[in-house]
Amino acid sequence: MERCIGLDMGYGFIKVDDGREGHVFPSVVGEGNSGMPLSLGVGPRQESNELRITYNGKNYLVGDHAIRHSRIAHRGLSPTRAEGDDLKILFLAALSLYSRETVNNFYVVTGLPPGRMHMADDLVRQLRGDHEIIRQTGASRFGVSIRLERIEVVPQPVGTFWAEVLDNRGQIRTDHPLLRGRVGIIDVGFRTSDYATIIDGEYSPAFSKTVPIGISFGYEDVAQKLATEYGLEREQYALDDAVISGMVNVSGRPVDIADLRDDVFGDIATKLLVEARSLWQIQEYDHILITGGGSRVVERYLRPEMPQAQIANDPVTANARGYYAWAYYNMQQGSGEAAGGQPQQQQQKPAEQESFRGGYETGSYRSGDQSDEQPYGGTRSGTE
Repeated sequence: MERCIGLDMGYGFIKVDDGREGHVFPSVVGEGNSGMPLSLGVGPRQESNELRITYNGKNYLVGDHAIRHSRIAHRGLSPTRAEGDDLKILFLAALSLYSRETVNNFYVVTGLPPGRMHMADDLVRQLRGDHEIIRQTGASRFGVSIRLERIEVVPQPVGTFWAEVLDNRGQIRTDHPLLRGRVGIIDVGFRTSDYATIIDGEYSPAFSKTVPIGISFGYEDVAQKLATEYGLEREQYALDDAVISGMVNVSGRPVDIADLRDDVFGDIATKLLVEARSLWQIQEYDHILITGGGSRVVERYLRPEMPQAQIANDPVTANARGYYAWAYYNMQQGSGEAAGGQPQQQQQKPAEQESFRGGYETGSYRSGDQSDEQPYGGTRSGTE
């Protein structure tokens, strides 16, 4: 029986959800032939922070594991993401977190930017079929087969819409305000950002597009200024913690870079606002949702210019959770019950890191529907 999975393949971070638990890890792949990292038992351990797989005879470290331990690691940012097998490695590594059997059959809903939907058929061809991998956890190695017979590719931001209007049992909230009127979604990503329009519950391609603006450009500026002012040279994939915390260590001493960071991302927000005004008559929109991993970075600048705008619930994971809800909905419509069992009851997710409400917090979280407890557009931590 197929297991429903929502998988958001971001340029910066992978987000994956099965209705029970979710994982977030950097979209970084590294060589894994330098020996197995050894845990000394003094820090917390999470599956998504220790991703190592073997595919086609080659060893790979993925996510945080690659950043910490790989001699050669990279985050592919080309439009087609055609660097080697990186896309497939990230995809299979994410699914390995849910591979508990020898053969694991998944129904995956994933997304592409609206401006890349012409690549959907090619993506499905790359990923469909049976894939044999070896997953390594600590000293354990075990082989699993990942079977992908059903892959659905949708415009990326509609995952956030589904996360709002579908509950985690795949039921439509018939009284939800987003089901009526004109809804705009601004999905602020790492390399690109997406604008999507939904009118009375229907996706409208004519008012949707992808722009080459994302928070990675802010990373480039931060990296340049760190090199100029402090002599620190860091790859983009090694800047996540510094950007999220607003702090960087120089010669063992913490240095506050929050003002530097905020100036950089304020300029990105201005560019996103210009793009929104060129595509939309903003006054015609009843609701605007700001979502994606970069949403917390820019929402403070966008909301004063868009009085109907709100930050999405858990914006980093919103697309993945919405993809899962859509898969679950489709399974119910097709068979009367969804594969993988009933999702768990509502559980609170960790609060956002207060020092910086943007960026990503990697690791695992408990999945579940909380919209009955949170108002439309509310935040998990209860602060603005």
